[in-house]
Order: sequence, then C-alpha cells, then structure tokens
Amino acid sequence: MTHETSSSVGAFSIRPLQPRDWERVRGIYAAGMATGIATFETVVPSAEELDQKWIPEQRWVATSPSGLVLGWAALSPTSSRSCYRGVVETSVYVAPESTGRGVGRALVDHQVRAAVDAGFWTLQSSIFAENHASLALHRSAGFREVGIRERIAQRDGVWHDTVLIEFRANTP
Repeated sequence: MTHETSSSVGAFSIRPLQPRDWERVRGIYAAGMATGIATFETVVPSAEELDQKWIPEQRWVATSPSGLVLGWAALSPTSSRSCYRGVVETSVYVAPESTGRGVGRALVDHQVRAAVDAGFWTLQSSIFAENHASLALHRSAGFREVGIRERIAQRDGVWHDTVLIEFRANTP
C-alpha cells in the first residue's frame, strides 16, 4: 500500500519502511528525542531493536520525490495477551525540516487506514502534555483524549504528564 500526496510546499509519498531507511529513521527519531518532549527514551534504539518492537507490516515512511525520508510512522503491540491483539501503540515522527508540510497528517491518516484494514480496533499513544503539535495532529486525525497520566515518568530528572489518546475503529 503506497499513498501519494502533495502539500503546499511540495510532493511526497508514503511507502513501507525498507532496510535502506533505518539510518534516516533513527536520525529523525534522535531529532525528536532531542526536543525532550517526544519520548522518555534518551538513547536511540538500534535498527535491530526497532525491528523487533515494531509490527513488520505497519511501518511507513514519507519520502520526497528524490527519496529522502521526511518522516516515519510505526505500530507496536501493547500487550502479548490475545484479548488485546487489536490494540496497538502508535509512533509518528517528522524530520524538523519537514514540519508544517502535511507530512505528519499524511502519515497518521495512512497509519490509521492501514491499521484498520489489518484488523486493529484501537490505536493509542501517550503524548507529553507539552507536545501541543503532536496532540493537535492526532486530534485532527480523529484521535480522542482518554485521560491525563500525571507525573507518569521522568525525563532527564523532570517529571512529565502524558495525555493518553486513542483512535477507535468502527467495530461491531
């Protein structure tokens, strides 16, 4: 499944993540990490660790016409229990130079469609309360706030609240 789109700044397409993308994906992850409000991680996981964590058929990259990865999205299982097989955690990161171009929205929209098509019924994420751009992006894509997890964890010695959000597929 690929998706082509254009924004007011330029065109980009969305395709499955390929082995050649790992270095750039990890670099975009590092840039998000450097903001201090994108993840509690402080060291970029290796490609091997991410490969083990992310669902293989649910990894996407947005690329420029020249093939440069502008952002990525991936899903991870939330539990090994079979009753939660349809519940996944979302991750979406956009390169700093690509923000404001519609890349994040296109990735989230693509991720939701692909996940629902694959039979997942709940997509969820915990977003730092200070990460207003990510919260707005997810809300605009149909995610709803479930609750606030106060002082859930520390990053660099600072306690942070996270906003638990979810997208629910139309399930019977």
